[in-house]
Formats: sequence, C-alpha cells, structure tokens
Amino acid sequence: MMTVQFPILKKENVNLNSERGLLYEKASFNKLDIDCFFTLDEYQIIDDFIYADISGIAKVCGYQILFFYILGHVEALSLEDVVENTFLRDKANQILTYLGFDFKMGHPFELTDEFNHNFKFKDSINDDEVRYYYDFNEMLIVLGINWQGFLVSFEMVKDKAIIHNRLENFYS
Repeated sequence: MMTVQFPILKKENVNLNSERGLLYEKASFNKLDIDCFFTLDEYQIIDDFIYADISGIAKVCGYQILFFYILGHVEALSLEDVVENTFLRDKANQILTYLGFDFKMGHPFELTDEFNHNFKFKDSINDDEVRYYYDFNEMLIVLGINWQGFLVSFEMVKDKAIIHNRLENFYS
C-alpha cells in the first residue's frame, strides 16, 4: 500500500490567525451561492435531491460542482473531478478563494496550521485518492489528495445531520 507524503510544515506557512480565518470561512460559507460563480445556463436545479440521506435542493454544474440547499440556505458544497476540465477547475478555485482557502484544486497540497495531521478520519475509497476528514468550527471539511500529493476533491458541510451521516461509518 502506498503512503501519501506531505511536505514538512514550514514555520512561515503557519497562519497565526487561524481561528479568525476559520470564522471568516464559516461566514463566507453561509453567504455562498452558486449564482455568484455561474450563470443560470451553466447549472441545473434538482428540486428533490438527497445528500447523505437528507432531502433538499441541489444546484449542480455537471455532477462535479454541487451546492446543496435546505430551506434556501447552502448546507453542503462538493467539488470533485474538476481537475481535468479547465473551466470547472477555475470555477472550483474561485469558490475556494471566496471561502478563504489558500489551496487550489489540481495543485500540490501543502500542510497548513489548520490542515496538518489533525484530521479526524481518513479513507481511500478511490484507489488513487486519500480523503482526510477535518472538523473545524462545527463544520466538516473533506480534502481528497491523490498519490502525487495534489488536491483533487473538496467537500464542506455545515448541516449537523449530513455531517453525522457522512461520518457514521467511521463510528461503527
């Protein structure tokens, strides 16, 4: 079995205001809306969508970029399989920047103060990717890193029921 090697965290990469940064990300997530990144003809709305056994509305660009809403508020964001498509990768990276993250899809992932080896769980459901599950500010963030060390998927979830459903396999 292969092990992902991460670069050593350098002191200058440590975010001394990490708590403030996480609050900003949560505030930005609360305001997140697909219409800030896509025109109406670039995505579709699925009114009866199920995300981790929870009903809501999905606004999706292909299947790769998914905004999941409950009662008009975004509760989950999923970015996957965007690296090979320039348009989707650029849009995904715009979303990550909006949320206050320094990392980019399709780029080498470097450890930060927040995303060090402090993950709660990890899995490797996909043969070429390890997913790391982080709990920040009562939100779930899942980073998918491929064997070459590149960020290839991202998920951010605010809804407690979805978080519980996403993590229940790890608790059993």
